[in-house]
Amino acid sequence: MKSECKRHSVVALAIFLFSILVLQGCVNQDPRVTAAVEDKPFYSWFNKLVSQIEKDPTYKRIPIDTTAQSNEFLVLLHDTYRHRVTKEEFSQRINTQYPNHQYETAFIVARFP
Repeated sequence: MKSECKRHSVVALAIFLFSILVLQGCVNQDPRVTAAVEDKPFYSWFNKLVSQIEKDPTYKRIPIDTTAQSNEFLVLLHDTYRHRVTKEEFSQRINTQYPNHQYETAFIVARFP
């Protein structure tokens, strides 16, 4: 039951992130968000990451609940994926912004190319 709830929350987060990005397509938005959404290799990697998160019973949802938080997280993921931000900087920023999610941060960092 717990695993199924977790899977649903991860899927919901992924849908939330990308639905917001699609809906905002008509609005002036951060070009970095647009670049992340249109980056097909990144999008493929992100989907694989979500799938791996769904399978991990220890992973807890990071509380990314607003459009601003979603955009910021997506840009940081994309920048780290593209090596514009180091994995260490990613870890530091996420662990500072979302304390008590060190496991989740390490989980994501371990999967960056």
